[in-house]
Amino acid sequence: MAEADTGNAISPNKKMKLEVKSAECTVDSTTSEKNGNGTNTDVLFSTFRDFEIIRVLNNSEDHKSVAVEGRLAGKEGRAVVMLQKEPFNSDKLQQIFSEQTKLKLLFQNDVYYNKLATLPPELNEIKTTVIFPAEEKHIKRYEAHPSTFINETSQMYNDITKPFVESQSFSKQWIYNILEHKKEVERIVFEDSDPETGFILLPDLKWTGEQLENLYLQALVKRRDISCIRELTGEHLPLLQNIQEKGTTAITEKYGLPANKMRIYLHYQPSFYHLHVHFTALSFEAPGTYAGKAHLLSDIISNLEIDGDYYKKATISYTVKDNHPLRAVLQP
Repeated sequence: MAEADTGNAISPNKKMKLEVKSAECTVDSTTSEKNGNGTNTDVLFSTFRDFEIIRVLNNSEDHKSVAVEGRLAGKEGRAVVMLQKEPFNSDKLQQIFSEQTKLKLLFQNDVYYNKLATLPPELNEIKTTVIFPAEEKHIKRYEAHPSTFINETSQMYNDITKPFVESQSFSKQWIYNILEHKKEVERIVFEDSDPETGFILLPDLKWTGEQLENLYLQALVKRRDISCIRELTGEHLPLLQNIQEKGTTAITEKYGLPANKMRIYLHYQPSFYHLHVHFTALSFEAPGTYAGKAHLLSDIISNLEIDGDYYKKATISYTVKDNHPLRAVLQP
């Protein structure tokens, strides 16, 4: 994947026994192999029968998720699998409160009963993302590791960060596949085709599209010459304002979520270096919405209206994982 995540490290829990009997597997836009003519061929999984766990990369109680590194029998290369439990679907609650759900008593004290509920499989689905073949940068992205706060000056960006990013092999082909309608066309929620201010809005892979409470979409800009907020100037205000206006309108029209119930932001450092904007429900505590990672789109627009070169001059603080190569070049 064209991702170089630099933060959000969560310490793994104690040694975990992981048993995966079945799960619906969502293949990431980057889970592809190259065939003879250089085009992408999707790698599809129907079960985890041939999957062997190498190690647990991250086990997060906060996000009810686990990331593992593994291998597939008969195939070269490693795989990264991310499992995340879904929030309860309000429309299916009555199915849970039925004879299909089995209750086991753990203990009882006065009027308080502590029970373990076993739900029918169709009510206990796990959101699954697979990256295969996974490179070292994918593994580092999902691996829990301590982080360090970086106060990046404009000179540090120009002398260190930008050359580092440009020197890395961060493939953007999966992004271009979406922009060129080669992949994920059916997932597009809205598209503005203008070459300067246009973008494609589609659900993030973290969202199944079933529940409004954890709504999560991304806007990928049509322009290919803007990597991150450091490259934004007053020239790009029409682009940002267009994303803010048309993105919120499209989400409100399709999902019924008003603009004042959305959190709209960009990451710095971003997980991939093609400008994109995150749209989440305000009720959803999405990964990467903390200080040192997320920058509100409205604040970015305001800063550029005050000074068109704001992000060319500003010192920007962010967290970076200690095992990330960028950390080594910023603070040797």
